Amino acid sequence: MEIFLTEYAGVCVGVKRAIKMAHRTAEESSGPIFVLHEIVHNTHVVNDLANRGVHSVDDVSEVKGGTLIISAHGVSPSVIHEAKSRNLDVVDTTCPLVSKIHRIVKALADKNYTILLLGEKSHDEVMGVQGHAEDHIHIFHRKEEIPGLPMTDGPVALVSQTTQSIKYFDEILELLLKRYPQLEVHNTICDATEKRQTSALAIAGNMDVMITVGSMSSANSRRLQEVAGGLCKASYLVDQASEVQDGWFSGGERVGVTAGASTPDYLIEDVIQKLKEISSSKGYSPSVIRNESAEEEFIEVH
Repeated sequence: MEIFLTEYAGVCVGVKRAIKMAHRTAEESSGPIFVLHEIVHNTHVVNDLANRGVHSVDDVSEVKGGTLIISAHGVSPSVIHEAKSRNLDVVDTTCPLVSKIHRIVKALADKNYTILLLGEKSHDEVMGVQGHAEDHIHIFHRKEEIPGLPMTDGPVALVSQTTQSIKYFDEILELLLKRYPQLEVHNTICDATEKRQTSALAIAGNMDVMITVGSMSSANSRRLQEVAGGLCKASYLVDQASEVQDGWFSGGERVGVTAGASTPDYLIEDVIQKLKEISSSKGYSPSVIRNESAEEEFIEVH
């Protein structure tokens, strides 16, 4: 078995930043500590924080005192306001690239734009973005929803959930331009998402099997698996090494491994080790080809 690790895989700098801030809060803060929803969408990271005494809540009203951590996905201004009105200490780990979208939609709303947000309505990031321009934003995700978007001769802008597929964004854009010739486009898919999708596409067509490591709750991991699956029919999403099934392999395949932006490195290494063991058990000599990039630099966005 030849195991190929994509150039970009695993935790991005925004996720690393959020986790580091949560760990520091757990070490330094006194009193109870909570995080709104999940710090990032990875079950292992969430469980690790719980072991450090940082537990998830679904609503600010559940927190009676102490510290509330805002996840990397961000929230609406009303959530921050409510937390402070309850005299909670607020630690905001919102990814700066998500904060950038907040600023964009706020500026567009101030100019009375109709804002089209390509994203999943129930996703934490999307709900947070909506809260920054409540009366101006129209959320949609499927092509079939486009005819239901409001028609207007006034200014219209498109923004995106940071973890959308680049290819799908372009397909949606082509359809929207027919409906809104005046459309102003803000491609807010984050750089980490783009790099992971592009590097997966670079190898997927030459693989017998593609494995994406990430939690089902992670939108960017699901999207990454879908992208890889477009070129490699045997494409799987696994949360951890134990989910990799022996029956997927004969032992001599070319296997591509990638991982979502919220997936810790050790989970990727566990999957690679599991693949090596499967190959060896079937009488093959596995090899690992790593095309890892240099550490991504975090750029503060203004």
